Amino acid sequence: MSQFGIDLASILRPYAAKLATRHIVLERGLLSRSGAVLRNTLPGDRWLLLADTTTWPLVGPVVAASLDQAGVATAQHIIETPAPVASASAVADLRQRLDRCQAIIALGSGSLNDIAKMAAHQAQIPYAVLATAPSMNGYTSPIAALLVDGVKTTQPCNPPVACLADLDLLAQAPYRMLTAGLGDLLSKPVSNADWLLARHLKGAAYAADAAALIEESTRLLEGVPAKLPDRDIEAVGKLMGGLCLSGLAMSVAGSSAPASGGEHLISHYLDMRHHALGEPNDLHGCQVGVATLVTAALYENLLALDPDTIDIDACLTRHRSWDEYERIMRDRFGPLAEAVVPYAKDGYPTAAELRDRLLRVKVDWETMLAQLRPTLRPVGEIRAELVAAHCPTTFGEIGVARECARRAVYYSKDIRSRYTILHLAAELGLLETWAVPPKSF
Repeated sequence: MSQFGIDLASILRPYAAKLATRHIVLERGLLSRSGAVLRNTLPGDRWLLLADTTTWPLVGPVVAASLDQAGVATAQHIIETPAPVASASAVADLRQRLDRCQAIIALGSGSLNDIAKMAAHQAQIPYAVLATAPSMNGYTSPIAALLVDGVKTTQPCNPPVACLADLDLLAQAPYRMLTAGLGDLLSKPVSNADWLLARHLKGAAYAADAAALIEESTRLLEGVPAKLPDRDIEAVGKLMGGLCLSGLAMSVAGSSAPASGGEHLISHYLDMRHHALGEPNDLHGCQVGVATLVTAALYENLLALDPDTIDIDACLTRHRSWDEYERIMRDRFGPLAEAVVPYAKDGYPTAAELRDRLLRVKVDWETMLAQLRPTLRPVGEIRAELVAAHCPTTFGEIGVARECARRAVYYSKDIRSRYTILHLAAELGLLETWAVPPKSF
């Protein structure tokens, strides 16, 4: 069998000193060789394999046999569901199963990776991940997305020592998972714009080298979307490579800011409503792809805005005190309010802060837009690539009703304090006016 692979070494060489993930192996026919590869990256001779009822029969026996041949004993923790939830209790349960294991290997994608990542971090042992689908960029990131008190949180932790992916296996994944990976990666122009916006208006830290790594992930995507429906091996490999680079950019930056902006808040809001109230949701990346069209449209409206029309006094008149806004928040979020309110309060401006920020918007308008324009892409271009890959492009296509979609766009800014285009549009009093693209709702 061909050993075709995606080589990221030349791209990552300048970043080596900042990366804890030392080995990224994206090749065909990798499963049966995984033991030999991992034996050279992880310590000890007893490791725990984490899987669920879908991923264990898919890869578990092959990986366990390969590790046995490499002289490594394994224990298994198979979560008895095909759709595990990454939560504090799932992490605690995994830690109780470690039983002298010196490393963890996650066999799967999103939630399994997050559970293994946080458990390894807490136990202070290394972990690796064998990806089963190119569905998200969290494989190589230094954060775990965990559901805590009903709120989707991102918590810092050690990234994997190694990330392995058998390209033949990835190409056979449910196609919705491929579209999720593309949707997650196509969000980078607007998430990077949000990062720049936060730096300009709130003095947030910004890492140019991390942004450059995001650009590399975008370049890998050239020509990929149209080839994904045929499960083209090279296209699948480039998608996975781009997702790995995106996750590594978070390690370089020391935060999720390079790859997570307002579009991710919208997706996290939908996840929260799903877990708390049973409302529909889709794969994270599919939700992000649809939300990216919304936030990209918000930026198009911002670029077209005449700054002379910004009435700071009117914005301040509309601005509520925190006590009044908290009451509104509690009504909006219901059973989730107790967990959400601290994040909202942390990001909610006083009247003086809002005045200063909007004044900076007006005075530094051209400078701000000059920073944003190079990273942004037109909505039409992003939509065309999603369509070429048969990805969902509307909330209806991800099972979200119009009113729920509107709530997600209008309310999601309050579940994080990190500044995004959703926050600026709301502070200008224009969020509800701008966020009405019929093709998205």
